[in-house]
Amino acid sequence: MMTRRCALLLPLGVPLCGQSSAHEPAQLVVHWLPQPLFNGAPVLFRSKVYSGAAVWLGRKLEFRPDADGFSALAGVDVTCTPGNYPLALGSETVEVPVVERSYPSSTITVPPRFVEPPSSVRARIARESAIKRKVFASSPPERRWRGAFAAPADTHYTSSFGVRRTYNGKTQSVHQGLDYSAALGTEIRAANSGRVAVAQNMYFEGGFVVIDHGESIFTLYMHLSEFLVRAGDAVQTGEPIAKSGASGRVTGPHLHFAVRWQGAYLEPATLLTLWVA
Repeated sequence: MMTRRCALLLPLGVPLCGQSSAHEPAQLVVHWLPQPLFNGAPVLFRSKVYSGAAVWLGRKLEFRPDADGFSALAGVDVTCTPGNYPLALGSETVEVPVVERSYPSSTITVPPRFVEPPSSVRARIARESAIKRKVFASSPPERRWRGAFAAPADTHYTSSFGVRRTYNGKTQSVHQGLDYSAALGTEIRAANSGRVAVAQNMYFEGGFVVIDHGESIFTLYMHLSEFLVRAGDAVQTGEPIAKSGASGRVTGPHLHFAVRWQGAYLEPATLLTLWVA
């Protein structure tokens, strides 16, 4: 009779209680950060022994070799409700708890052009939307990112991820990134290694760079004034890619920095801490 392996999911750094005897099945231990895991969070899964395919929130992952065993980078959509969600690891399934994080809301009054684009630009917006859809659907399965993600600028951020905004009393949106305070011309750097998928001006984003880190993980840099890379360029962590500006649909100079994983936008500030927590 085949013995089923015991799969355990533990917070990173928490030791396994007890030891298995030589006659007991090996225990599969998966660690994760952050703790607690919340809606909108990126999540770094790690295991000393497990490699290969996994499924999390209906999306496919791959545990690949890293400096400390095997890892997979994933996330939790900001709309995810609290509860326990299965992480499928081959023939094993473990339950991963997700708690609720409450995000603030704000009301903003801006000129109508910021929320109601004129009809003359609708065709342009449609073309640019098609470009983004194609880019986000074409990430290679292999991993291009390596180790910790780094902040894109040496400044503080002024507007957090997840803020629910109401513009002019009616138009609502969720802020899908971090806004960094960045004077015109501030150097912007790649958050991790990858390949430049977009480097062009767009209506909403202004000067816009997208880096494809593989595994459907992207970082996005918006409102830029100057490009230092072109689409197709390979970049390394910390490499200058652009200079900040006030282009696109903004009221002043800053950098909007976002992280996208398999269609979900994730909280960038947490991503920057996963390797140092």
